[in-house]
Amino acid sequence: MMDLSAYRDIFIEELNDQLERMDQSLLALELSPSVELVQTLFRAAHTIKGSASTMDFRELSDLTHEVEYALEWVREKKPEMTSELIDTLFRSLDAMKVLRDQYIRGEAYADFRAVVREIKDLIQTPAVVGQLKVPQLQPAESIVAQVAIVSGKQLLSIHIVLEQKCMMKAARYHILRQRIEEICGTVVATSLMESQPGAQNEDDHYGQFIIIVATSKDTQQLKAELSSDSDIHMLEIDPYLLESNEVAATSAPIEIISETEQTKQSLPTVNTTGPDEKVKAAQPTVRVSVERLDHLMNLVGELLIDQTSLADLSGSGARKESSTLIRSISGVSDHMGRVIKELQEGVMKTRMLPIDQLFSRFPRLVRDLSQKLGKDLELVIQGGETELDRMIIEELSDPLIHLIRNSADHGIENAEVRAENGKPSKGRITLTSFHEENHVVIRYSDDGKGIDGEKIKASALGKGIISEEQAARLTTQEAVHLIFEPGFSTASSVSEVSGRGVGMDIVRSQIGRLNGIIDIDTEVGVGTTFTIRLPLTLAIIKGLLVKVSGRVLILPMYNVAEIVRISPEDIQMIQGQQAILNHGRIVPFHRLCDRLNYPRTDRKSKTIPLVIVRSVDKIAAYAVDEIIGNQEVVIKTLGTYLGAMNHLSGATILGNGKVALILDASYLVSL
Repeated sequence: MMDLSAYRDIFIEELNDQLERMDQSLLALELSPSVELVQTLFRAAHTIKGSASTMDFRELSDLTHEVEYALEWVREKKPEMTSELIDTLFRSLDAMKVLRDQYIRGEAYADFRAVVREIKDLIQTPAVVGQLKVPQLQPAESIVAQVAIVSGKQLLSIHIVLEQKCMMKAARYHILRQRIEEICGTVVATSLMESQPGAQNEDDHYGQFIIIVATSKDTQQLKAELSSDSDIHMLEIDPYLLESNEVAATSAPIEIISETEQTKQSLPTVNTTGPDEKVKAAQPTVRVSVERLDHLMNLVGELLIDQTSLADLSGSGARKESSTLIRSISGVSDHMGRVIKELQEGVMKTRMLPIDQLFSRFPRLVRDLSQKLGKDLELVIQGGETELDRMIIEELSDPLIHLIRNSADHGIENAEVRAENGKPSKGRITLTSFHEENHVVIRYSDDGKGIDGEKIKASALGKGIISEEQAARLTTQEAVHLIFEPGFSTASSVSEVSGRGVGMDIVRSQIGRLNGIIDIDTEVGVGTTFTIRLPLTLAIIKGLLVKVSGRVLILPMYNVAEIVRISPEDIQMIQGQQAILNHGRIVPFHRLCDRLNYPRTDRKSKTIPLVIVRSVDKIAAYAVDEIIGNQEVVIKTLGTYLGAMNHLSGATILGNGKVALILDASYLVSL
């Protein structure tokens, strides 16, 4: 059997793209139904079904076949796009995503029969006379079914309804059954329609029937071969999954997981990859345009030319005058510097992705929250083309989800309250991104009730998060930032959406890990805006080089709020802690050598060099021995062999060949 493991990452990448396309198309279809959107959904489902079948991912292939059938029904019948129809399609899409995640993690697959039944109930054709039950396999039949599955075949349920005008239904049933057996190879079981009380014609007993087959044929191919019969009024071919009580005692290596009401699991398929391949997570990938790759290739070519030039200069150095040799080397060095700078920028761009890849996930979230909370919400996205490092984009997902959930639950009022305050009934959430110097700014805002700083202060005081003395010193704006404290919540009750006091703490810690900064601008009765500033990439940063106890250390420049010099008299004691006054704000003061347990050095100058470091919503001032300057540095990870080094985010190699440690500003200001 062909080894498909080499194509696994490509399959997962394509699957993610198609699922995202379906999600966006369904949202658009709900707002504005169109034939083009239905066609887009159908094509995406058809692509997923084909690729999943190729990868022997039958659970997803079978489920997508049902979704494709539903979309084909929508395309042909053109029904009204009711909320029930859209919700069913969304639940089907969610089931596909669950199967994808379980495939990636190597877990047992969830049972999607409930979703399949929901699709069938929604698009079912008018019922014919009598009820037909799907046959339950007898022990001997279940053994045949299991052996077929192990040999690589699939179980299909073929449901046929004969035309009413068919004169000899019993004879037609036997002819079709024989034909199906010739096409498929194995008929496992059959089910005929129950005789109706008072029925005059026993032949109607064969008016519709279900045949369970084990076959290696494709569903569409089988449908094409059978649908040509003029006596067939309706033909449905669906996957047939074994129930747990249909499993006979057999030595076949098959695991059947019993069905429960909430968590159902289906029969695992035969794994065609190696034993370790299934549990291997998909490797993260970035799609890069050919134009960018060509540009990088040209730059590498120029570096090779410079390398040849340096080799020639090395060989002829003894025969040239020193002044001529120095000028030649200097010229090559300058050109190499420009090429390396351009190469660095090019490589950085290959890591960049449009932030719309993150933002596009949120319209569905807002839609679901709108239904769950009974509020009319809309999401406006701007600046989706802004590019950001792929790793940062992935890490931003959870913080933004928490912001949206808290905003929908706490921030935006219900329609009645908004009407009383003269606001439109529809609450608006706006998500904007843009570049600002060497940063990406993400601005999240809502037009809700805003954050009441005094209420926040009172709640924090009641929960013991701050003392009465601290509360007295806090301004209203400073009190607003208490929402980031662990365990803080103003919700009167815990809901499914929010109110557990964990969301905003996650936002702060996650933004801090990304070396970002978050600001809050709020006005009671008007709304709230969160402004997040992040570095473009975490691979190459501009760092501030400082000297502490004879060691060169680096602070990321995007965490450096200000560099000042103070005299020892400017240091004050406030509640037993050293602090300075900076632009009217009290800032905690620390000596960096003390924080890092380095020995103090004798200070020769009368002033103290000070670096004011900011991370998320916190700020602190650190005294250093010397400010060296700033330069771009490449971050190298320290690995796990050093153990927990929370105060360090990595290291770099300086121009003189020495290693300099890069400090984690978010950890330092939290001490």
